[in-house]
Amino acid sequence: MPRLKALTPGARTAMVVVGTLAAAAIIAVVLLFFVFPPDISIYPTDGAEEINPEQSYLEISTSRWGASITAVDVTEVAIAPDGSRVDRGRVEGKLSEGRFVAGDGSNPLKTDAEYTVKVVATVKRLGLSGLRDEQVIETHTFTTITTPMPVLKADGIVVHYGEEAVIQWNIPISSFQYRMDGIGSTSRVSEDGRQAVITLAQFEQGKEYPLVITSAESANGMHLKQPVSTRIVTPPPLTVRTDPQDGATGVSVDTHPALVFSEPVSNPELVESIVTVEPQVSGSLQWTAPDRLEFVPAASWDHLQDVTISIKGGPSMLRGTSGGFLEGDVQGTFTTAPYKMIDVDISSQVLTIYEDGVKVNSFLCSTGIAGKNTPLGDYTVYAKIRKTDMRGEGYFVKDVPWVLVFKGDYTIHGNYWNSSFGYPSSHGCVGLPVKTAEYLYNWAPIGTPIHIHK
Repeated sequence: MPRLKALTPGARTAMVVVGTLAAAAIIAVVLLFFVFPPDISIYPTDGAEEINPEQSYLEISTSRWGASITAVDVTEVAIAPDGSRVDRGRVEGKLSEGRFVAGDGSNPLKTDAEYTVKVVATVKRLGLSGLRDEQVIETHTFTTITTPMPVLKADGIVVHYGEEAVIQWNIPISSFQYRMDGIGSTSRVSEDGRQAVITLAQFEQGKEYPLVITSAESANGMHLKQPVSTRIVTPPPLTVRTDPQDGATGVSVDTHPALVFSEPVSNPELVESIVTVEPQVSGSLQWTAPDRLEFVPAASWDHLQDVTISIKGGPSMLRGTSGGFLEGDVQGTFTTAPYKMIDVDISSQVLTIYEDGVKVNSFLCSTGIAGKNTPLGDYTVYAKIRKTDMRGEGYFVKDVPWVLVFKGDYTIHGNYWNSSFGYPSSHGCVGLPVKTAEYLYNWAPIGTPIHIHK
């Protein structure tokens, strides 16, 4: 069997070098594809907050050998002062030297926004079959730095009596400046920086003051982007009307006097101590609607009775749901209908009588001729005369019967010298057939109201 020749020292050295290089190559491949595989690098990192666009770009690159970016998609959502996400849209841009920039090379990132970055890349992967291309998708979401903005309502800042105007902010502020017309004021920032507080020099209901927040600086050093306009509003005063209205007459004795407010009342439990009804009778106050309070008497009112309902006003009394209050005390008085009433219609020459608001009967009468008109208005029977002589300019009549006196020499009486009624014929009195006058005389007591009208 032939013998192998021993390797020369040089050959042995060469084999060691080749083996070392092969081992290094294997180690390099293992490190390249398994220990440190190709990947995508995105900055800001996923979940990053308060990124300042004045200092940072969106940076995208591949790490190590064997990766290439094929697509970048950036979505922007504006963050409103109240933290809500609005106005979603795609950001147009391109990669330039590892930075995502706008067409003009500027930074497209904005403050007060949330960004979602989707990067698609192709990387080299080593498998049993060798190298192959593999698609990788990486998604990051981050938000940019928040600038101070007031959180305002569309109807402005409503201030109630005894309160201050409070402006909420999306982030803590250290200072703010404002301009307000029409009233003096002072201001301060709350300890936590979340509120700007304005104190009005005086309070008036139903006022509106234009307010411009001109500047503000937040605790993170950011400034208000631009002036913000709003308004400070005080609620309109609460108003009330009485039902029946003040001065009403002829009101039913079964009426429930009521207070009707301009809006629902927020503290109705106070009424027992601030509402009064005169005369004082048994009864109860009842809310028949959120804006209507009625007094329900235990019994009917008397006829021809004056009834007054009153309520105290002021900021410590009733409040409307919008915060307004009665500027002062309010009261209304009405008079109930008489049990009996006489109505004289000059136009139709008809006298009608009523009991408890219900028509009882009507009769033709004769009132004053032109130039000697029967006086219009409201009167009462203040005297009754069974028979009397009457005299005046150009006339003298004896034994005029069944006389009801309502104004000086003006009366309702029996007219025995007249045989037809229904047209003016007197010197101002209201004449009736004798039998009718007798009936009316016996029917109407002293104090009976008389309403004479056209």
